[in-house]
Amino acid sequence: MIYQWSYSRLKTYEGCPKQAFFRYVQKIKEPPVKAMERGKEIHKICEDYIRGRDIVLTGTLKDFEDGLNMLKENYRKGHVLCEGDWAWDKDWNKTDWFGYDTWGRAKVDAFYHDDSTNEATVIDFKTGRYEGNQEGHREQCELYASICLLRYPELEKITTEMWYLDHNKIDRYEYDKNTIENKRKKITERAVIMTTAEDFPAKPDRWKCRWCYFGKQGLCEEAIK
Repeated sequence: MIYQWSYSRLKTYEGCPKQAFFRYVQKIKEPPVKAMERGKEIHKICEDYIRGRDIVLTGTLKDFEDGLNMLKENYRKGHVLCEGDWAWDKDWNKTDWFGYDTWGRAKVDAFYHDDSTNEATVIDFKTGRYEGNQEGHREQCELYASICLLRYPELEKITTEMWYLDHNKIDRYEYDKNTIENKRKKITERAVIMTTAEDFPAKPDRWKCRWCYFGKQGLCEEAIK
């Protein structure tokens, strides 16, 4: 079984349970993907810059210099958290990343909250493709907002932003308590299905199987070749 979930795990499972089985139950290591390695490098640059380290922004990151400077200034004031490891139990209570009761996890790139207000902003840095990913990223924003509200119940407004660093775009979503409660219930139902599943059937798809490591290695007999 898959006992802990994150948004990426959930999307993998819903796309193909058997792929999730190979990754998260059998824990078969996949070779690094260049796009993912590049994304990690850019995330590290953003984190170091916000923390005030001696970083020079280049390329498309220059388009986000004003926003990153705002985060850096507020990080200095203690209003910004970088690369937060947020984990929760089955009742959505805060817990440790590797706690015995950990059920869900989310890595938060930047969280901005001034204690003098009842508002907060969660920012996620995205690299790579923009078109075709918006729906999944919107759901990811709903998850971030859910966690924020449970950790900071005094909040009345939560803004989530996707910074598409390769495209000079920002998608922004705003939530209040009533809205996010309904969103949390829906994603909870989906997560329960994944974390209680005992069977992991394949969902063969010509396009997805083409890029699946487990199919190319002959581990998945149902893969479309």
